[in-house]
Amino acid sequence: MKQSEHYWARQDDYRKVTEQMKNSDMGRSDFENAIVEKIYRWWKDWKPDYEGWLTCADTLYREDCIIEAIGPKPQLYSDYRKAMKYQRDAFRMDMGKIERCVVEKDTLTIFYKMYMTPRSDMGSLKKGETYVIRVTEFNTFEPGDDGCDPMVNHLLLIATAPGSECEKNQSP
Repeated sequence: MKQSEHYWARQDDYRKVTEQMKNSDMGRSDFENAIVEKIYRWWKDWKPDYEGWLTCADTLYREDCIIEAIGPKPQLYSDYRKAMKYQRDAFRMDMGKIERCVVEKDTLTIFYKMYMTPRSDMGSLKKGETYVIRVTEFNTFEPGDDGCDPMVNHLLLIATAPGSECEKNQSP
């Protein structure tokens, strides 16, 4: 399977971030560094297919994680998994690299672009046309069950809509 340019950018970003963390004092706590390493590792390992995504997502989100991303109400991670199945069935997806990342205490904020291509016509969205979605995530972490590995216990995701006015002149 041929990997996208976004895949290679995510691999390169993980390498750069881990090197930077080894070679400089970023003024972060050990937990903050663990959060940053975890999100970039997850980004590097992200998979576009549903089963691959589940394998990665299960290492990032606590089972009782509250996710505010799809729909008008917060969801438990188990419900979010079902919503993501629908999205994977309706769209081919790819994730751009993390463009901005800020961590403070237990909260990590990231900004990135997502590339969504409808598998069929969906109203104004045309089959085969890739739409660029701008995404900002606020992830709150806590130590995992092992007491170390950070896990997301709350995600707030804000995104532009596919085909929205602000996305029409964006290139992938």
